[in-house]
Amino acid sequence: MQLPRIAIKNAQFTFTIVVLLVLVGIVSYFQMPRSEDPQFDIPITLLEIIYPGASPTDIETLVVDPLEEEFAEIEGIKKVESQIKNGGARIEVTFLYGSDPNEAYNEVKQAVSIVKPTLPEGVQDVLVLKATPTSVAIIQLALWSDTTDYKSMEFHAKQLEKRLEAIEAVKKADIWGYPTQVVAVDLNLAMLKHYGISIATINSVLQKRAVNITPGFVDANTRRFNVKTSGNFQQIEELNNTVVFSNNSAIIRLKDVAHVEFSNREANYLAYYDGKPVIFLTAEQRKNTNIFALTQAIDNEILAFKQTLPDSIKIDTLFKQSDGVENRVNGFFDNLWQGLVLVGIMSLIFLGIREAIVVIVAIPLSFLVAIGWLDFAGFGLQQMSIVGLIIALGLLVDNAIVVTESIHREKKNSASLADAAASGTSKVGWAITSGTVTTMLAFLPMLMLASDTGDFVRSMPVTVVLVLLASLLIALTLTPLLASKFFSHKPSKFKTLQYYANGFAEQYYVRGLSRLMNVKLIMLIFAFIALFAMASLFGQVGVSLFPKAEKSMLLIDVETPANSSLDYTNDVMHSMTDFIETQPYVEKIALNVGNSNPRIYYNEIPKRGVSSYGQVLLVLKAYEEAEVNALVASLRKEFSTWKQAKVTVKEFTQGPVTDQPITVRLISESLADLEKVAGDLQSKMASISGAINLDNPIGIANTELAIAIDYDKAALSGIDINQLDNAVQTALSGTFIGQFNDINGENYPILVRRPKSDLNGLSDITIVNQLGESIPLGQFVEIKLQKGRTDFFHYQKLRMARVSADAAQGYSVQEITSEVVNYLDNYELPAGMYYILGGEEESRQESFAGLSQIMLITAIGIFAILVLQFKSFLQPLIIFTSIPFAMTGAILGLYLTNLSFSMMAFIGLISLFGIVVNNAIILIDTTNRNLSTGLAKKEAILLASSTRFTPILLTTITTIGGLLPLTLFGGSLWQPLGVVIISGLCISAIASFIIVPILTELFTKTETAKIIKE
Repeated sequence: MQLPRIAIKNAQFTFTIVVLLVLVGIVSYFQMPRSEDPQFDIPITLLEIIYPGASPTDIETLVVDPLEEEFAEIEGIKKVESQIKNGGARIEVTFLYGSDPNEAYNEVKQAVSIVKPTLPEGVQDVLVLKATPTSVAIIQLALWSDTTDYKSMEFHAKQLEKRLEAIEAVKKADIWGYPTQVVAVDLNLAMLKHYGISIATINSVLQKRAVNITPGFVDANTRRFNVKTSGNFQQIEELNNTVVFSNNSAIIRLKDVAHVEFSNREANYLAYYDGKPVIFLTAEQRKNTNIFALTQAIDNEILAFKQTLPDSIKIDTLFKQSDGVENRVNGFFDNLWQGLVLVGIMSLIFLGIREAIVVIVAIPLSFLVAIGWLDFAGFGLQQMSIVGLIIALGLLVDNAIVVTESIHREKKNSASLADAAASGTSKVGWAITSGTVTTMLAFLPMLMLASDTGDFVRSMPVTVVLVLLASLLIALTLTPLLASKFFSHKPSKFKTLQYYANGFAEQYYVRGLSRLMNVKLIMLIFAFIALFAMASLFGQVGVSLFPKAEKSMLLIDVETPANSSLDYTNDVMHSMTDFIETQPYVEKIALNVGNSNPRIYYNEIPKRGVSSYGQVLLVLKAYEEAEVNALVASLRKEFSTWKQAKVTVKEFTQGPVTDQPITVRLISESLADLEKVAGDLQSKMASISGAINLDNPIGIANTELAIAIDYDKAALSGIDINQLDNAVQTALSGTFIGQFNDINGENYPILVRRPKSDLNGLSDITIVNQLGESIPLGQFVEIKLQKGRTDFFHYQKLRMARVSADAAQGYSVQEITSEVVNYLDNYELPAGMYYILGGEEESRQESFAGLSQIMLITAIGIFAILVLQFKSFLQPLIIFTSIPFAMTGAILGLYLTNLSFSMMAFIGLISLFGIVVNNAIILIDTTNRNLSTGLAKKEAILLASSTRFTPILLTTITTIGGLLPLTLFGGSLWQPLGVVIISGLCISAIASFIIVPILTELFTKTETAKIIKE
């Protein structure tokens, strides 16, 4: 290989190129985007349908079925799952992996626009939402006051919303939790009856008046004037004085039959912060921006905004994502620097000062060069890319160590340091190139993982590959150049660990290996037994997907009985806070009644507009696992006995959006069958140890108030049917008849309603027939209670019940799921019913299936590279024997540390494929070189084993040292990955020292002549 010699000969050019690449990396480091988690596209579009008063079966027939039929015309949909409930529905449209989320969103929106004109008039809204990781609030603010009304607070909240959206890196800002301000026209039913005025008349008069028509303009000589008419209302007095009825004897104005004022619309979402009514504000981050710079800009804007607030209004910060990002990024960089120090210390102990400095210099330079490339590739700094840097730390140093050690040996045989550097690097150049390429091949196929999980982890393999590529470039150019300038021909006065390791290898290791090679069969049998024993432990190692996110926040879902009013849910949630406030580890409490908390984490999808639902956000003082576990256990114990509501305490989890970990979908067209089987399954799951937070929406009893209107009787009495429906709607929920545009330009809906929206007095409302007679509404309306249909689901347009649960701390999701599957397999399902597993099992099958294919592609790719290098099939097979030892070693490590085989452990196992073969590659490559000099086969193997003992030992130790901080302090997500790589490396290193030399002697017979010749 001539590259090292060229680099040394052209030293100035080599330094210039390296410095240029490093400067690009430094600039990229300070400018590249930073975020907590990877920002990737999720091909999911959500629909929230609000249809007050409608039953689930009506919503299914009138709304969900037509929408799902229209969605069936869209190409690329993977699944459509709908939840149908009283007063609304939620539809989740998931597209096939690789679909453009923006295009998917637009297609769904277009389908909704086609169906919308055919939907019933009572459907208030069909919201179409993108489920993207960037549609997450990076900050949540609380605006509150003890004295100021909501209208004034709303004005200031909107001002801050506009100011936040003016910040360049803010994608959008939102206001949450305040009741919609309306101009309420509260009808006096007695006065309407006295004057003989119908509700329909009031609505009609106000609708015609609350219209703002712009007539146009008038040209007068050289001037043009816009013409403004008196349409629309701008002051309450105008509305009060509106004439609603007149005859020869009297003029009746609105104020004579109604009370008009600014009011809160009947609330469907109430928010509280530390017990006070509050308005929440959130801001979202634009993609590929720096969260720290953005948060600083937001903080500055808030500081300036505070100066404009009256003393009575306060603003607090409830949550800032940048705090979590800073902790996580700083934690990972701490792990990185700790690993770097460990690697440096070990290099110093093994190699000596000069050699260690050359090795250590290669590490930050490789990182900086790779960071520049990473920035150009469009990736930012977040937990996955930083962990890629940490994994690469233990790997990139291998090249520098092997080159440095080879140069150190070559000094004895060369006239100058330049020749020693060029010759020593050239001798191992192709070996480290091959080793680096094989390691890269272990990570590159992960880019082909076609799933949300693949998108989530994608930046990690990209980072590792780029760092390895940079380290190879540095090792073949800058490392020999520095060695030629910095090394000394004089022997060191101090004995390094390398000296003692070489002495051990030459005196003890080679002698012991020689004896073991005389009993090859016994050693191979022993190795096979050891492999089998370690592999047998796999059944005792659980399987999981992603662990907890380890965030200093908790969510508590609160579900009161299905018919609960918002006021009842509000009372229940406030009574919960009495206990929560006694917990010393809780710092802040945010209540969301009728709604989820604004979305502050990428895989949490909020619920909207359900009066029997609420969510509590707890902000904790810090994240200490023992403290958080104790708090969660305390909350679950307290609320598990509550009769007022079902309370679910949730911790944030890593990974893509999924159902609860244990989820079963029951499919059948019979709602009765679904209700029965789901109930039985729920009872079974409740009896399984470790299954918590059970959810079975179809099993929740529901009662409806049925209002039956006798349209035939109404028609015979000369009542207009539209007037009748309008009267009932106005009496129960109110009717919006237009807009009130105040002098500040703010628009408010005008709501005509009864002062109370209960049933009392409903029959006293009068309706004027075609003859002008006033007839009580009670003559045409019958009110009765009846059993209502419970919530249910659709899955691919089929009716479905979903029963789900979480696994308690220390329990295996896989084991609980297996018990549930065993129960269902022995359960006699009704005709036409079947079940589908969802949750973690579904995600794991999709993800692990892709990873299994990647593992096969990785193995084939590495084998092909080895065949190309060694011109042999047998020697690559010998090298591949390191892999089963690494795999079983990984299983042993997980078993000993009581960890499950998670997604990160699987990725660690794939990484091992490329890492562990490097030792065997260097060993066999050196053996071939020895054979080419004419040495006997055993002598060539023993000499190669002796000379490569120290580099293999040192690269293994440095790789372990680089990963050790991440394994010990990186949290539950990364600990399995670190354990897999470290334990796999340890076992495979032993195999490299013993099994690979034995197999090389056994299977090199027919290859020897060819290898020597080449």
